Amino acid sequence: MALTSCGIALCGVAATAAAQPTSTGSGQAFPTKPIQFLVSFPPGSGTDLAARLVGDKLRERSGQSVVIVNRSGAGAVLGAAYVAKANPDGYSIAIAASTELAVAPNTRLNLGYDTRKDFSIRTLLAEIPQCIVAGAGFSGRTVADVIALAKKQPPKLSFASYGAGTLAHLGIALLTNSAGVDVLHVPYKGGPSAHPDVVNGRVQVLWDSVAGTRPLVNSGKLRMLAVTGAARLTDIPDVPTVAESGFKGYDVSGWVAAAVPTGTPKPIADYLTAELSQIVKLPDVRGRLATAGLVSIGSSATEATARVNAYLDKFALAVKISGYQPD
Repeated sequence: MALTSCGIALCGVAATAAAQPTSTGSGQAFPTKPIQFLVSFPPGSGTDLAARLVGDKLRERSGQSVVIVNRSGAGAVLGAAYVAKANPDGYSIAIAASTELAVAPNTRLNLGYDTRKDFSIRTLLAEIPQCIVAGAGFSGRTVADVIALAKKQPPKLSFASYGAGTLAHLGIALLTNSAGVDVLHVPYKGGPSAHPDVVNGRVQVLWDSVAGTRPLVNSGKLRMLAVTGAARLTDIPDVPTVAESGFKGYDVSGWVAAAVPTGTPKPIADYLTAELSQIVKLPDVRGRLATAGLVSIGSSATEATARVNAYLDKFALAVKISGYQPD
């Protein structure tokens, strides 16, 4: 794909063709040097994998190397914090999850950046599907059953998450508030830490990622009651959404986005949106993302910004109703 003086055009070239550098409007071409992808999670994480897959393709298409910089620790916000203050020239790009862009701004004090003010969201790269699971011995079969049980024994029904102040915790708060029930929230340090207790019935229900629970679901040790996003997943079509389970409009899922600093020249920002959104739709990239439990999106900048802003508002409400104290 080439970015011409008339705008973005395919010009008859296949979408997989190498992208040509574009003019920034001041006579300079982009890209002409290595690009940095800043990731707030360690190597091997879903966000890191997405960054490496996309980075490899961007290198092939642009002719410039893409360096993955992992800045993990400190609550998974360091990569985003770096990009928020970086030179807005398109060479520092945050490959950032909902954690950095929507959760942390509501759960962290003195974060060092403001998602709405400091970033230009370019595209949603992929969704990180989430689900609600229970042990094989749990009496309920649906989310509606979970809520019914919670109404019978408030607040004794235990609903685990992969951590206090995480997307899972806030998602549980939004669900139980809309259902008008109290549950015992049990935070763990990551989903895998909760799995033995859910399998053995010491904890009744868990919110976790689909990818993290799939092996235990496949082995029959866990039962997936629902996925939490807006739509069913194509590879598990028999598992309903929470919205389909009686909670209309419910939609809480993880995602990975690409963002640049506010003030990045529009031709560069548009070039990155077009390239990155096309890359995640390539069959081989989409397939490798799926293998890792991610669902390719490749949205417009307008769609991505709307999603991020909606989640900022959604999680602001969740923090309020959950009683979580930002730290």
